Amino acid sequence: MQYYISCFFIYAVIGWILEVSFHVISQGKFINRGFLNGPYCPIYGFGALAVVLILGDLGNSNKLYIFFMSAIVASALELITGYILEKIFHKRWWDYRSNKFNLGGYICAEFSLIWGAVCYILYEAIHPMLRKALHLMPIKIIIPINVIMGLIFVVDLIATVITLMGLSEKFKMIEDQSKDIRKMSDEIGQKVADRTFVALDRKKELENSKIGKEFDQRSAEFKEFFDKFGEKRILRAFPNLSEDLEEKWNRIDIIKKKKHK
Repeated sequence: MQYYISCFFIYAVIGWILEVSFHVISQGKFINRGFLNGPYCPIYGFGALAVVLILGDLGNSNKLYIFFMSAIVASALELITGYILEKIFHKRWWDYRSNKFNLGGYICAEFSLIWGAVCYILYEAIHPMLRKALHLMPIKIIIPINVIMGLIFVVDLIATVITLMGLSEKFKMIEDQSKDIRKMSDEIGQKVADRTFVALDRKKELENSKIGKEFDQRSAEFKEFFDKFGEKRILRAFPNLSEDLEEKWNRIDIIKKKKHK
């Protein structure tokens, strides 16, 4: 048991490093992509253990079989996790709907193949080395490390859940306002939305226009509303959580102004 606990934390840290590295390469800046505050992503820890335990000892089995099984296990975990998070918080933490061959936006063929390749390397190369290294360590050293990491993890989890509860309340408040205003001003809201979508596609023109300055001002107010460190970190890590809400935020303000004219 102690061996698997150690593996969970190690793979969670490795996953966090992979996420950070991917976004540094793709976006050119550091983003703490962890669900929690610490430098670890639990889903990678669970995913790695799932692959290792489900695949078991395949020995000299067909390498292609190992690859596809790895992809299936990793994708199933991503699908289940994404679905549960959306049902709990009523927001998508990641969205693959713009990718081809996606399933509900939770998983897609492109990333399933990537997860398959990563898990294949994990199963064939990384885990055997990690297993040997851990077996060389005395259990008297492993247990205290696991206890310390476990305590940090639990405290971090509690703090994150509290932050998410606050976010959820703010999300609900914004969405409730948006629904109430839409019921009274559907026609105006649709026109404003259409213009907003067109304006967003012409960002450069907006920057020097009155509408653009107003949109920037509302965006700044939206960001100020989520001014807690934990909330800002989560919104940066999962930007699609705030994109839809920021759009509603701006739409609410514009509709209110239209109604008072």
